[in-house]
Amino acid sequence: MSLRNEPPHGHVVVGTDGSRAATHALDQAAGEAHRRRVPLEIVHAWPWGGAYEPFDVDPQDILAKAAQHVTERSPGLQVTTAAVPDDAAEVLVQRSRTAALTVVGTRGNGGFKGLLLGSVSLRVAAHCRSPLLVVRDESATQPISSPPTVVVGMRGQEDDPAAVFAFAEALRRNAKLSIVHAWTYNRNDRTPGDRDSRARQEKGTVGRVVTALHSENPFTQLDSRSVRGAPAQVLIDASATSAVVVIATHRRRSGLGLQLGPVTHALLHHAGCHVALVPVMGPTDAEAPSPQEYPEGAVEGRAEQADSLP
Repeated sequence: MSLRNEPPHGHVVVGTDGSRAATHALDQAAGEAHRRRVPLEIVHAWPWGGAYEPFDVDPQDILAKAAQHVTERSPGLQVTTAAVPDDAAEVLVQRSRTAALTVVGTRGNGGFKGLLLGSVSLRVAAHCRSPLLVVRDESATQPISSPPTVVVGMRGQEDDPAAVFAFAEALRRNAKLSIVHAWTYNRNDRTPGDRDSRARQEKGTVGRVVTALHSENPFTQLDSRSVRGAPAQVLIDASATSAVVVIATHRRRSGLGLQLGPVTHALLHHAGCHVALVPVMGPTDAEAPSPQEYPEGAVEGRAEQADSLP
């Protein structure tokens, strides 16, 4: 684990359409930019690509109001805006290539009632190249603990980038860090001895991460637990009083394009707090396809096991 392997230093980019959920995401993005001491870029693009039907408010007016909202709340923060006549998910994914963090809300003005997460947010989640913060609707969040807690779900060593991000996020937020490793027995764990061996092996996973993080900053308040149980439910339960839950998303190709795994889907739809997705690129995934190559419906297709916690 290389704790110095931080995401590239850049700006924070946030998408907005002027909706209430977008304004809440805007507030969170401004806070993230302030903590990182980097500029904030506010982007407005079309939710349906070329099939854009203008809302009652002009895009430049949406951006002007968003910029004013941020500068009033965070004076001194450098803010830029951009109106791009292109597909919103495509625009945000492209900008994520040079961003330290990309931020989206759960749903916008273009969403359908009853959906917990809009199609634009899902598509960005599936293709984003920087860490992505999906901001929970203000009315859906639960009271957080004091001091706040950053939770990171760990599968194994392949998820180290998520632990690095969560560690830095806890430092920025002056929060404690909770490492959660959820696991289940596999088909080879048939005897009590097999199961005892499996339990010791899984506990060793979090022990290695804790040792590495504490060696970097021994004063960070950190706890860990290895839990036998369904990873999605364990992390959803942990999100009830947390500020943010962090997990790695492993970018792999398949016949249907890049997918979001079942644990990621469950967290995005049911977490009681914000969710941060940290992309981990496979060796053959130097260039990911555009989200326009795979319509929003495909994002909710077959989930790859690579993106799930075991």
